[in-house]
Amino acid sequence: MIATIFAVAYARSASTAAKQARQAVLSNTLREEINIAGKVATEITGLIERGKPELAILPCNDLLDRTLTILHGWDSDLSRTSKDNCLNAKSQLESLLSEISRLAARGVGPAPKQLLIMQDSCRKIRDIFVVEHASAMKKIDEAENA
Repeated sequence: MIATIFAVAYARSASTAAKQARQAVLSNTLREEINIAGKVATEITGLIERGKPELAILPCNDLLDRTLTILHGWDSDLSRTSKDNCLNAKSQLESLLSEISRLAARGVGPAPKQLLIMQDSCRKIRDIFVVEHASAMKKIDEAENA
């Protein structure tokens, strides 16, 4: 009887440890996905700031895919603020892609005012992922220290 009680207690603690380990892996994966998204956002920002929006189409599509993955793959792990931030980044990316595609179809570069708007949008997108990466790191640190 005592052996059975010990076995049940051991199984419960092993199950709890496994759940905690799984959560840690998922948190680290989310943090890394956000980190990569931030790096892609920085790349896009650099291309737009150098006046080369046509070269930003592929990284914009990549970042949009990553943003959708973050939103849908980790929906239950994101705070309302993080979801709103990612939705804002998604919206900004879609607008940016639309403008770049429109200009590319016409075979023209952006006017100075358009370029300034695109640069501002890129900075906002980049800032979102920097903030979200810091938030994810803080969440992991808090979980490890709890």
